[in-house]
Amino acid sequence: MNSRRSRDPYHLATIALLLTFGCRDLELLDTAADMSASANADRSAQLGITSGTVAGGGGLRLSVYDTGNAAGTAIVFIHGFTGSYLSWEPQLSGSLTRDFRLVAYDLRGHGASEKPLDPAKYTDGTLWADDLDAVIRDRHLDRPVLVGWSYGGYVIADYIRRYGDGAIGGVVFLAAVTKNGTPEATGYLTDEVRAVFPNVFSADVEKSIDGTRALTRMFANPLHGAPWEVSYGSAMMVPPAVRGAMFARVLDNDDVLAAIRVPTLVIHGAADRVVKVSAAQHIAAKVPGAKLLVYDGVGHAVQLDAPQRFERDLSSFVRSTQRTRP
Repeated sequence: MNSRRSRDPYHLATIALLLTFGCRDLELLDTAADMSASANADRSAQLGITSGTVAGGGGLRLSVYDTGNAAGTAIVFIHGFTGSYLSWEPQLSGSLTRDFRLVAYDLRGHGASEKPLDPAKYTDGTLWADDLDAVIRDRHLDRPVLVGWSYGGYVIADYIRRYGDGAIGGVVFLAAVTKNGTPEATGYLTDEVRAVFPNVFSADVEKSIDGTRALTRMFANPLHGAPWEVSYGSAMMVPPAVRGAMFARVLDNDDVLAAIRVPTLVIHGAADRVVKVSAAQHIAAKVPGAKLLVYDGVGHAVQLDAPQRFERDLSSFVRSTQRTRP
C-alpha cells in the first residue's frame, strides 16, 4: 500500500468487496471505512482539496470536501447512487475554483462516509435532508447553490421538504430523478438500467460485480480510463444492503417541486442511458420558472461527458442567482 496508485479509491474496490460480502465483523468493517477515508484524503490532497468530517442525520459521520475561492458563492455538489465526491473531480479541479467555493460530500453509505447496514438509515428522508443541512451549517455556507446529480435529485427534494428553500440560493437538477417506487417513476428509467438493477442490488458477489460493471459503463465509457475506474471503484464500496435500501423508498415529490421559489436549472443529456429526458422535462415543468437544457450526444454523467459546457452553464446560472437575490 505504498504507491499512490494503490491508495486511490478505485483500487480499494477489491478490499471493499471482500469486507462487504465476506464478513460481518464490525471491527473489520470499521477498518474498511478507515481505509476508504484515508484513500479519499490522499486523493483530495492531490487535487488541492481540504477534507474533513461532519455529523449528519442521526450523528452519522460524513466526509466533506472543500475547495475553490472561499470568498465566492458556494456550490454544493451532491453525487448520485454508488458515486462519491470524485464524481465531481473535473469540477473540483477546474475553472470553477477561481470564482466559486466548491463543496462536495460523500453520501451516507458511500465513499469515505459511514456505511451502517440498517436499512432504516437510508429509507428515512429526514436523514438525507439532515445530512445536507449539516454540511451547509458546518461549512457556514451562505445561500449556496445545490447541484444534485441523479440520486442527488432525491436528496435535494428531501432537503427542501424538510427545510424549505430559504437557506439556499438556487437548485440545479443534473440528470436527476425525483420519483421512485411507482409505475410512473419506473417509466422515467431506461429499459437498459432497469435490466441491470436486480444484479446491482444482489448480495451475490458475481452478480453484484456484473451489475455494477454494467451500471458504471452507463456512467462512463471504460475506454476513457480513469473516469470509469473511479465510478466502478466507488460503486463497489457501497454495500448491497445500502443499495437496496436507497431504492426501497416510495417518492413522488411533485409537491416539493411546485413549492420551489429559488432559481432552478435542469440539465440532462440526450444520450442518457439511465434516466430518460422525460424526467428532466417533468421536473422543469413542475418547478415555477425553471430552465431546461438538453445536451445532444451527452450521457448520464453530464459533468464527465461535457465538463466544459456544464461548467460554463453552471457558472452563468450561479452568477444569475446573485442578481436575483433579495
